[in-house]
Amino acid sequence: MPEALPLRLPRRLDALQAETRLRRLRAETFEAATLTLWAHALGTPDDAPAGWLLCHARARRALLWPHALPAAPEHEGAEAELRLAASLPPSADVVSRLWFWERMVARRHWQVTLRGTPARAVALPLWLGYSPNRRGGHRLMVISGLGGDALPTLKNAVLWELRQLAGVPA
Repeated sequence: MPEALPLRLPRRLDALQAETRLRRLRAETFEAATLTLWAHALGTPDDAPAGWLLCHARARRALLWPHALPAAPEHEGAEAELRLAASLPPSADVVSRLWFWERMVARRHWQVTLRGTPARAVALPLWLGYSPNRRGGHRLMVISGLGGDALPTLKNAVLWELRQLAGVPA
């Protein structure tokens, strides 16, 4: 069962820094958001988790989080942000597939295993940028609120969550 309040990773990129990075990607408007991902512990069964595999059922790839997760959920800050949190935890098959691809990309992860502990909800801070395209629609850019890195692998998950907020069937 999903937790009422997900653990929140700290937002390190402020609005001015995000605007600068998104303008370089040709975004005209932007907004703060959080995307709920599901953290699966990585490591050996006897030790504390060595890292976390952050998954979303509709993301092409998972993210690796090499640090400890926050100890308790943080309450909302003063900053207004879009909350993207409609997704249920991905199935065990999806998580296994995502972990397989992460291990294929980085051979050093072969010794690390996916632990059987329950997934934890984690709110990943993002910045979303929008720019009009030639066909009359809009282009979406997703960057991390942690360091400003572009996260195109989360674009499908963000679009799915936006459709859920708008009430549009998937």
